[in-house]
Amino acid sequence: MIRKELKHELPVAASADDIWEVYSDHDLPRLIVQLLPSVFEKIVIVQGDGGVGTVLDVTYPPGSVPLNYKEKIVTMDDRQRLKELKQIEGGYLDMGCTFYMDSFHILEKGWEECVIVSKTEYVVPNEEILSKVEPYISIDSLSGMATAISNYVYNRVLKALKHKLEVPAPAKDIWDVYSSPDLPKLIVQLLPNVFEKIEIVEGNGGVGTVVQVTYPPGSIPLTYKEKFVTIDKRRRLKEVKQVEGGYLDMGCTFYMDSFHIKEKGCESCVIVSKTEYEVPSEDLLSKVEPYISIDSLAEMAKAISNYVLEKKKP
Repeated sequence: MIRKELKHELPVAASADDIWEVYSDHDLPRLIVQLLPSVFEKIVIVQGDGGVGTVLDVTYPPGSVPLNYKEKIVTMDDRQRLKELKQIEGGYLDMGCTFYMDSFHILEKGWEECVIVSKTEYVVPNEEILSKVEPYISIDSLSGMATAISNYVYNRVLKALKHKLEVPAPAKDIWDVYSSPDLPKLIVQLLPNVFEKIEIVEGNGGVGTVVQVTYPPGSIPLTYKEKFVTIDKRRRLKEVKQVEGGYLDMGCTFYMDSFHIKEKGCESCVIVSKTEYEVPSEDLLSKVEPYISIDSLAEMAKAISNYVLEKKKP
């Protein structure tokens, strides 16, 4: 057996934690295609949630060798800031390799300085196979990823919009509506002019649920999928993250709505609605910002508060 290794190191003027946050993010497959469309045609999660054990189907542009393979995330070590992905089907395995693995190790150098160490390791059974496969194996895509991710961290812009509504009702009563599994159906009934339909496509209304949100014709965006990532009863906090379409297709790399019900007294509370989004540059911000508003969340807050107050009437 012959073992070979390729390595690329990129010094970055950013903290190791900031770089690792991107490499370890469960949405990295989508982000990396967005950042490097000429390198990766698509990266699809076929199993898992983006953590250890996740299987990815990676496809390169037509004419690439190899064109496609499946790889598995086998290590995601937050302490070491180490991520390892092992090819399990197709790709270089079909070309004669008996083992093929890419890894990313983020080494801290200082308070705002680190090194991205990208590495490819592979094994072939003999020199004959090595001579055939070696010309097609390169560290270029991994080094391109490192450069793209570091530039993304340097240039990304995080924005937030917030709306507060004081309600003369107990925080528990308002939270019961926001946290209800039936909220998607209820909110369409309460705001038919704002939402055309909200369909549950996965889950039961709890954490992990994916819903398809559709607005009336002519809206921008018209539709998207979002996932319930937090439903915290103690804090009365619900967070809903866009996972497909919508503002992600318009250039945002992150988009999340949140609802925080804060107690003011026995019979009063404040609904804090917030939209947070991230874009990779100021140029893209100027294009997407005009279409992003807190209005629909503010309308939700008013509708839900009125709904609760009407139910309390004798």
